[in-house]
Amino acid sequence: MVKLNLPTRPWVPQWLGIVTMFIVIFPITLLNGAYTGSMVEVSNTLGVLSEDITMAYYSASVGMAVAYPIVPKIRTIATPKTLLLTDLLLQIFFSLVCAKTGSMDVIMVCSFCMGFLKAFVMLEFIILIRPLFSPKNVRSEFYAYFYPIVFSGGQLSMAITAQLAYHYQWQHMYYFVTILLLIALLFVICFFRYARRPMHIPFKEMDGRSMFIIATAFLLTLYTFTYGKTLDWFASPKIRVYVFVIPLLIVLFIHRQRTQGKPFVSLKPLFLHKSIIGYGFMCMSMVLAMFLTATSSLVTNYMNSIIRVDSIHANSLSLWLLPGYVVGAVICFWWFRWQRWRFRFLISGGMFCYVIYLAILYFGITPYGTYEMLYLPILFRGVGMMVIFIAFGVFVVEDLDPRLTLSNAFFLISFRSVLAPVLSASFFNNMLYYLQAKGMNILSENMTLTNPLAEQKYNQALSNALAQGHEFGEAGQFAANSLYSTLQQQSLLLALKTLIGYVLILALVIAVIAAFIPFHKTLKVAVVKTGDDMV
Repeated sequence: MVKLNLPTRPWVPQWLGIVTMFIVIFPITLLNGAYTGSMVEVSNTLGVLSEDITMAYYSASVGMAVAYPIVPKIRTIATPKTLLLTDLLLQIFFSLVCAKTGSMDVIMVCSFCMGFLKAFVMLEFIILIRPLFSPKNVRSEFYAYFYPIVFSGGQLSMAITAQLAYHYQWQHMYYFVTILLLIALLFVICFFRYARRPMHIPFKEMDGRSMFIIATAFLLTLYTFTYGKTLDWFASPKIRVYVFVIPLLIVLFIHRQRTQGKPFVSLKPLFLHKSIIGYGFMCMSMVLAMFLTATSSLVTNYMNSIIRVDSIHANSLSLWLLPGYVVGAVICFWWFRWQRWRFRFLISGGMFCYVIYLAILYFGITPYGTYEMLYLPILFRGVGMMVIFIAFGVFVVEDLDPRLTLSNAFFLISFRSVLAPVLSASFFNNMLYYLQAKGMNILSENMTLTNPLAEQKYNQALSNALAQGHEFGEAGQFAANSLYSTLQQQSLLLALKTLIGYVLILALVIAVIAAFIPFHKTLKVAVVKTGDDMV
């Protein structure tokens, strides 16, 4: 086994130090201030909108993106043990606050802080464990191990949250994660060595104003696109103000980075053609990947309204992404190691996984569809998602100055985990609402008693209601509600088919075009050494 530079006590074997780091990273991958797996239970208990929970959930991604550029500055003044103990203790505190509070504003603030703190543990894990995954320090090999671990944690948290919320209370997920954090805390205390280092926090080097500006811009963007449909977009004074303020904040942020001697992040990665292509493809793939993840209401509506499954099964469906992640990581690992085929075929293959995923959904979503039918497309989505992320994670840093790796990480996280899922969720939710309303209007024109099928369904529902002892007026209302329910189901299916069809065409076009884009002039992709930007 390769020798790792773990900060363990002299008597602790290396394998135990590795186990300690994995025990630390496991609850961190599950951790969030808000869990979408318990969205229904939280909404019912606290009387909040689903948009409130979505806003809190993505606030953690904003916190992580903002924290990443300053992590190396903190690492220079704190030992690994001090950093991990402080981080884990604060995560425990914020988790308990989220479990006890009834205010979504408090949960949003805690979620942002928890995401901010996650960046420190993530980077510490990367630096300490990287030689285990890639002894030769090759980025593609490290990604093939690290990405499935990180992304699988998010899917596991949804399934676990749904189980705990269904059988107990939604707060139990916070208690469960707290227990895991306490175990991790105990392992760090017992097996990591103590060392002193002068504690002088370099506030002047952190550029707190830039952090505040870009965090505010991201959070206002989240608010605008998350609450847009609920507040009727520009009919809301808040959204009108935010739409005006967001560009000003971005311009101010860019101005500060261009004029500061030591900027918060360097803007140079945004002007490199590989970075632009990589960010663009990542955003495009994330829009497709988040079609049924960020816009979980699409699958949730289908499963609840059409095939009628409970929240446990609805959230457990994401577990089928995990084998897809593994397959995608294995493909990328050997693709970059063998170097026998052109890079563009890997990208095209990843996009064709999306095509297969969307095609199965398009032809499989019917009133008589089954829950098991969704397993295979979700698996293909996992393969495509992992291939695209690993491939472009390597591509965008091929010719990048090592000093820009942390700036590159900031932009990657911002595009991949903040902007792409929120923008795609907003777009698809609004399109679903519009198409469903349009479908209701079209279908309702023929839903009259002059239509033999409608008359038969109405009379059947009326007879059933009368047989149950209802008065004629009530029975008529029940029969009318039955027709309305049928209209809702049919309009939902039409909206889903339409949306999936358009995205399927888009994915197919991108997959074909990607096969002809000359990403590299030669056959081989440069072997890129790893840096501190792998989250």
